[in-house]
Amino acid sequence: MEDEDRFNEGRRRGRFDPPGAEAALVFLSMLILVLPAFTPDGPEARLVSVTRDVKPLVIEVESAAWYEWALLDGIGEARARRIVDYVSGHLPLKSLEQLAEIPGLPRGWLTKARPFITLRREEAGR
Repeated sequence: MEDEDRFNEGRRRGRFDPPGAEAALVFLSMLILVLPAFTPDGPEARLVSVTRDVKPLVIEVESAAWYEWALLDGIGEARARRIVDYVSGHLPLKSLEQLAEIPGLPRGWLTKARPFITLRREEAGR
């Protein structure tokens, strides 16, 4: 009788709340979570491996914006802006070694960054 009273009370308030609705929702939720594990090939059957050849980012020193420099390991926004300021004040750069003169950058950062940076004239000669 309690379920029927609750059902009728819900109808009077404008809600349709049939008895056992909570149990049905729990049961359906469990099916959604558990059923994929019992498919013939298991849940791994839906995994698709994707391999792509991704070229690393190469920063052109003379024209790079600060946000490009910030992508390098150990270079945040402040250091990236310092690099851009230095480069714009020392154009044209003769070599990448000039970047080692920038104050406040981590020791050895140029060695780590070398594969990812290039001068315009170096790229034209390739």
